[in-house]
Amino acid sequence: MSITHSYTRLVAVAAGVTVAFALVLATSAPVRAAALTSTQVSAIVSLLQSFGADAATIANVQASLTGGTPSTPTTGGSAMCNASVWTRDLTDGSTGADVMALQKFLNMSAATQIAATGAGSPGLETSYFGPATRAAVVKFQTANGITPAAGYVGPITRTAIAAKCGTTPTTPGTPTTPTTPTTPTGLEGGEGQFVDIDNLSAEVEDEVNEGNEENVFGVELDAEDSDLSIERVDVDFTLEDADSALSDNLDDYITEVSLILDGKTLATLDVDEADINDAGDGDFTAAANEQDVYSFRFTGLNGVVREGDTGKIYVAVKAVGNIDSTDSAADWYVLIPDDGIRAVDAAGISETYVGEADLDEENFSVVEADAGDIDLAAPQADNEDRILSLNADTTTDNVEIMVFTLESQTSDNNVTEIEIDLATTSATTTLFSSVISQLKLYQGSTLLATEDVSINATDPSGTVLFDNLDVDINEDEEVEFTVKADFYDDADEREGFSFKATVDASQIEAEDSEGDDITVTGDVDGADLELRTTGISVSFVSASEERSVATIAGSADTADLEIVFDIMAVGDDDIYVEGDLATQGIIPAVGVDGLMWATTTNSTSDTGTSTTLTPTLSATGDASTDDTSGSDQDFFIESGETRRFTFRVSIPAGTDNSSIGARITGIKWGTTDADDNMNNLYDFDLDDYKTDTLTGLYIR
Repeated sequence: MSITHSYTRLVAVAAGVTVAFALVLATSAPVRAAALTSTQVSAIVSLLQSFGADAATIANVQASLTGGTPSTPTTGGSAMCNASVWTRDLTDGSTGADVMALQKFLNMSAATQIAATGAGSPGLETSYFGPATRAAVVKFQTANGITPAAGYVGPITRTAIAAKCGTTPTTPGTPTTPTTPTTPTGLEGGEGQFVDIDNLSAEVEDEVNEGNEENVFGVELDAEDSDLSIERVDVDFTLEDADSALSDNLDDYITEVSLILDGKTLATLDVDEADINDAGDGDFTAAANEQDVYSFRFTGLNGVVREGDTGKIYVAVKAVGNIDSTDSAADWYVLIPDDGIRAVDAAGISETYVGEADLDEENFSVVEADAGDIDLAAPQADNEDRILSLNADTTTDNVEIMVFTLESQTSDNNVTEIEIDLATTSATTTLFSSVISQLKLYQGSTLLATEDVSINATDPSGTVLFDNLDVDINEDEEVEFTVKADFYDDADEREGFSFKATVDASQIEAEDSEGDDITVTGDVDGADLELRTTGISVSFVSASEERSVATIAGSADTADLEIVFDIMAVGDDDIYVEGDLATQGIIPAVGVDGLMWATTTNSTSDTGTSTTLTPTLSATGDASTDDTSGSDQDFFIESGETRRFTFRVSIPAGTDNSSIGARITGIKWGTTDADDNMNNLYDFDLDDYKTDTLTGLYIR
């Protein structure tokens, strides 16, 4: 771990600088080299450096003491830099006269000096932008409040340099006031750091199917004492071992690499943006070190981990669409190398993270996709079990009954046939051909085909085939299809009719761009659908449970349970919902008084209780027409309106270590405020209408 502070060090003693000027100014001719030994010269230079003398002064003194010709001291910065030189961005690997001018500018101050001796030192500047130049730029950026301090000379840094060149500098050797660090925007806290850095091995994949994108490396780190902004991340890839049968070109395996922080993609690089380094540059295994390393540098990220939070960084790769069968046996190592993460805290201190002991490499391979070039799937949110509300005494058209997707995995493909299967979900003698007149297939909002529904009279189930289709699906493209139905107006036939639509992948015909047949994988079950002209539609809202521990000897713990749901009156008629409550544990049945409920979430039996319970049912909204007294209670819902209902019950433990919960099993309703014998029972898709089970309730 290395730390770069964003402030310059004050020169506490100016006397040494004064001595330096005296040596230079008093010397009108070069001092003979033999006058002082090299050790003595080095001692004087070191003394000047310790006093904080600027680089130009040190260079002049060194030249004078070794027989060289010192340059004439100047009182302005323009002699040392010319802002018009820098007209382009500079970074690692840049070369040219502007790089040398940059080094000379940085060497004007001991705080940003490239090197004390050798290449890059004052008087020995080079035209190559390497690690030492980048480090000096980082120091300059940090001292001048430039964030991120990444060592990249862009427009902001060039403007700051120009400002320095255009102002009159202080007299050489005069101590300067350090720059106050600039707090990075949006960060709170003080000086902080990342701690507890570790791999997320269990959350990454070691196989990536061709054409897919997967996380192949992960690291978690905790932000301590400050918010931390991640500015730069390095990622290295290398082939596991040398094998002449395997390609060692990364672009034969993946097309791009993405960096993700807590679910948000910070940056994506194409594979051809990698730097290819010599073998051994990464902290990989011995076998891996024999191979070249592909290095990606993600910069300008500004991904923030808040103080006290744990950030999760993932490296994701997008696999090529068609992996060579031989290359699918190759393993690639991936690693964030030493000092591979740079982050800045709220105090403006920039720090690098990850050492050899922090992280282990992960390995992955790109494999041929599982059988099939097209994947069939269904969006769950678009295929929820539900009531379909139909118009009374008229046809109802274009009712959505199913949504599914087809995604091409390895090539451009063309779909020619799709078969939709229909099946009833409750006992009935009604045929589909008496209820549904047509099915329509849409691609997005475009109608592809319409087919009549004609089902075998001896079998209420059947199929509808959409043929002669011509749907192109490009490689890696996903296309959404919607199935809609037109319903007849015969209310007697369709009322309460329950069914579902399905798609079997084996009944989809498709071919690739070469005209060869391809295989489609996956099967899709649509939603359970119930047709209603008049009735109720019920929606789950919430469920909660609370334990009340008994405090009196001999008394029982109690489970206080609540289930909330909405009921809408479907159709043209007003609805009355049963307000009475059945005995606990009742099995749904028509002709039985009360809303149906059970005292456990796993059965309809009355397990673990022995006390007669008194549940309650209440509703929001206008209660003026409700009947909530006597033995025939009900709630009124006007046609098209919705009311929210809350069921509550408190259940005491019947034995030690009882397990108690509650569920709704059926809702009775009618179209008149009649009597206890409302013969309409809603028991459709009530699996979620339940509380969690409270365990370990005792008699104290």
